[in-house]
Amino acid sequence: MRNGPNPRFEPVSYTYPLEGDGMVHAVWFDNGRARYRNRFVRTASFEIEDRAKHTVFGGLMDPTPADPAGLGSAGPDKQSAFIGVMHHGGHLLALGEVEPAWELSPDLETLGPWTGETDRPLDLGAHNRVHPVTGDLFGLAYDLASPTVTIHHLDQTGRWKRSFPVALAAPSMIHDFILTERHLVLMIGPAVFDMAAAARGESFLQWRPELGTRIGVMDLDGGNPRWIETGACFVFHFANGFERGNEIVIDYVRHQALRLGYSGGRHAPPRLHRLLLHPAAGTLNDASLFDGAVEFPRIDDRRVARPSRHVYVPTLTESLKLVNPASATFNCLLKVDTETSRITRHDFGNRVAGEAVFIPGGAADDTGWLATFLYDPETGTSDLALLDAARIEEAPVAVIRMPQRVPQGLHGAWVPG
Repeated sequence: MRNGPNPRFEPVSYTYPLEGDGMVHAVWFDNGRARYRNRFVRTASFEIEDRAKHTVFGGLMDPTPADPAGLGSAGPDKQSAFIGVMHHGGHLLALGEVEPAWELSPDLETLGPWTGETDRPLDLGAHNRVHPVTGDLFGLAYDLASPTVTIHHLDQTGRWKRSFPVALAAPSMIHDFILTERHLVLMIGPAVFDMAAAARGESFLQWRPELGTRIGVMDLDGGNPRWIETGACFVFHFANGFERGNEIVIDYVRHQALRLGYSGGRHAPPRLHRLLLHPAAGTLNDASLFDGAVEFPRIDDRRVARPSRHVYVPTLTESLKLVNPASATFNCLLKVDTETSRITRHDFGNRVAGEAVFIPGGAADDTGWLATFLYDPETGTSDLALLDAARIEEAPVAVIRMPQRVPQGLHGAWVPG
């Protein structure tokens, strides 16, 4: 299953891939056959625009509602749930950024906002991680107006256990975080929400490199926080993090600055890095693992918060013939061995490839398959490709033609059974 921003109506402004309406695309495998289905995530905001038959809400860069009267009693902030999809405790959830998760049925029909068995919808955030020992889920929700991020802790069935706040220096965008067996790690880049700037007609999300980046390491209940300061950078996505002796190892994609939309190669590309944190000493070491532009790193999800060897991450090569490709457009999949530094690749040529989801086939974290949607800009067709994770440079073990175009999207998941 994979989620992504698919605008139902022509938007007022559009910053790909950071706004749109959530649409989940899924492929089921059963006895050697594949079945495809896609459905919009019918949030309350989606239903308002669907009834109006036109755009009602504003966009990321122009938040002024297109049709204020059409909002009714709803606020101006659109709920879209377009970033990710996850399965936890028997619940299939579509995830957004600063909004509640939305629960889906097994056939992708929207059931409603998810509460985690509380008395209100639960803001769960775009990325969440499952503890490898307890099976508990950790997620976060940041606040656009307050210098606080809230950590949510749910049990293995999806029942809410506790929440606790973490104080920040300023209201900050935090898209992802790291969970290890004993710690939570927050990497707070200087991407700051500024409502006064928004009132002046400027972007409400400001990049302020003079603030630097702060890395917070804390116990799983928020206790004993330690902060390490480093140079300004931003992280959309972590591949994994784990304990190794007295240090914490983190594989992540490092952006030198936060820039939205098409970059056109004008800035340093986001690169795959390995960060070694020494919380007791308050020091760190950081090194690049690959010099090319990458994003959407994945691992074998069974290795989350535990030592992992291989990172699977898309990159862009010259064999893609698109002019001025949109942000987060890739056509090649890398397999990075973090122990030997060996890199193998599968170049899909003039086809756009998305994030690769690992499907386990054995104990090792490269015994299985990598699933990714492909889009051919010349023919307008889409496929689902399956690569042998042990030998990604070889031809796909299967290429399944989709019955319709599958647009570029964001994050996906493998849901067995």
